[in-house]
Amino acid sequence: MVSNLAEKAVKASEIADGIIQPETIELLTILPEVSKSLQTTLLELKKIEESGTLQTLVQLAEFIGSTKQSITGTMISDMVEKAIKGIEIADTLVQKGSIDIAEGAVSAFDKAKLNRLGKEPLTTMKLTLSLFDRDVREGLSLILDFLKFLPKELGEK
Repeated sequence: MVSNLAEKAVKASEIADGIIQPETIELLTILPEVSKSLQTTLLELKKIEESGTLQTLVQLAEFIGSTKQSITGTMISDMVEKAIKGIEIADTLVQKGSIDIAEGAVSAFDKAKLNRLGKEPLTTMKLTLSLFDRDVREGLSLILDFLKFLPKELGEK
């Protein structure tokens, strides 16, 4: 019995020696200052865990880790190359005024839609007569030129 008691005392002193480290003592001195914040944080963590959000975050972290491990240098180079190509295309579009052209085309389409609202389709005669309108001819010429050059630009013959 005495040896058992002595053995327990030795174990208790070993545990106490493990606990009484400089880091533990420093933590115990700071604990009263941060106890309210720590309590609030633990309550929030409990809510996150109960709602399942914590599990989702753990799964997301695992997914990101496995994704990070599976991506190779070649894959990253390919992705960066495609991103750079996309930026170059966007820059070319901006330099050629494509944004203004697209905004103009959308505006013209909206005006045409409003103009045709509630109206019957044009008759063949009215379509033919509309060809005498310079703006109509200019628009049709632009569309025809666009259609003419499109196959070459798309690499077709």
